Amino acid sequence: MTMRKFSYDEIVTLNPLQTRYQMMSSRVLIPLYAAANDGIYRMNRAKRVGGFAVTLGATIGILVLAFIVIVGIYVVFLTLSLSLPASFSYPIDWIPTLIGTLIGAGLIAGSVFGIIKLVKIGKRFGRTANELEGELVVSWSQVKTIVVMNVRQENVANGPSLLLNTIAPTYKEIGDWHVLTIDGRDITIPNVDDPHNKLNYVKNRFNLNFS
Repeated sequence: MTMRKFSYDEIVTLNPLQTRYQMMSSRVLIPLYAAANDGIYRMNRAKRVGGFAVTLGATIGILVLAFIVIVGIYVVFLTLSLSLPASFSYPIDWIPTLIGTLIGAGLIAGSVFGIIKLVKIGKRFGRTANELEGELVVSWSQVKTIVVMNVRQENVANGPSLLLNTIAPTYKEIGDWHVLTIDGRDITIPNVDDPHNKLNYVKNRFNLNFS
């Protein structure tokens, strides 16, 4: 198993999801393939999705903790503004003042500590979400030819609602690549968008000579 890391400009994604709604369909279970200078790769989509999910969760957590910091500041300010003047005349009032101040300070300190930890987690997994990694499926030296089959028109409208997408559809040509190798294998790359033009583009970009 040959794994390789990529930058975005090194690959051509062959079968990307066409709409946001496909992220909630069985289409997301189909492997993502990409062409590179040395062959076709199966991309590690799960790693990127996991990194994105953790980063999103960390961002939401930071926003929640930031709100708690504001609440803590408000508690400290309210406690001191209401209790401090009276505490000089009635020493017993120092007790609720101290309790309120400690509660507010605890909220602030705990939330700031949590924000710092979440920022570190977000940065680490943010890098994972932006990493492109793939497993080599077939090298170009093993490819005899690529045949485009099962070409159809799919509605790829990406409007705000499924109903609107049905009323005002946007159609795109989708097909399957059948990669025939010199040793007799038939490797299917499903759901390639604009399959004929993308095949020509890949061949020209990577200077491929198979038929």
